[in-house]
Amino acid sequence: MDERTPRYRAFADLTHDQQDNLLAEVYARGASLAELSRLTGLSYSWLRRRLLKAGVELRSRPGPRESPVPAEILVEEYRAGASILALAEKYGLYYKRVREILLREGVELRPSTRAKPEDG
Repeated sequence: MDERTPRYRAFADLTHDQQDNLLAEVYARGASLAELSRLTGLSYSWLRRRLLKAGVELRSRPGPRESPVPAEILVEEYRAGASILALAEKYGLYYKRVREILLREGVELRPSTRAKPEDG
């Protein structure tokens, strides 16, 4: 794996318990789940389940970063008629992020104006 990894034979050659012990040890030395996933070829969710089952206390994930645009500006512009998509494009944010900020600020969202399939 890397300098945090003890020297073992190939990961796939280890027993399931040995793999879990190695994963727990490397995680405890500071490797992230994403790093372990890349190194072992196991999915992030599979690694997470295996570490939890092995009794490893997982580190918390960092919370969402604050928006580079003050929420008040997004709220003001949305209430003035700008769409979520227009705000996202204007400020270089993801649509979902703008929507989450507006909802967190208690804004009642307008119905979507995206084309809907015709009934018929």
